[in-house]
Amino acid sequence: MHLEHVAIDVADPVAFKDWWVKNLGMRVSAASDGFITDDSGTFTLEVYRTNTTPSAPNYRSFDPMTFHIAFLSNNVDADVERLVKAGAEKVEVVHKPGFDMAILRDPQGVCIQLVKRATSIFMAPR
Repeated sequence: MHLEHVAIDVADPVAFKDWWVKNLGMRVSAASDGFITDDSGTFTLEVYRTNTTPSAPNYRSFDPMTFHIAFLSNNVDADVERLVKAGAEKVEVVHKPGFDMAILRDPQGVCIQLVKRATSIFMAPR
């Protein structure tokens, strides 16, 4: 088995998808405009506003370690600067030997982590 997608309930799905496509390199899935896929084509978010609750979660109130979506970055500082100019809020930046990381919030408050690691977390292909 492999992971197909993660779903996220947001207040404004259209604005969310537009910002993520424009600023994070996501693409709207060919299968459905309710899905956005990363540039590898292997990770997908389903983005929607459910009608089963009166409002979307208040992601701005979430601790970043409770929920965040992480992206690999070749240059964390440059990406932070670019995303803040595009409307993201910088929360934290950490530089350690072999590890650069930043936490930001997108315009709807969803936490984004940018990370550059000396050692990948991915397993070797089978």
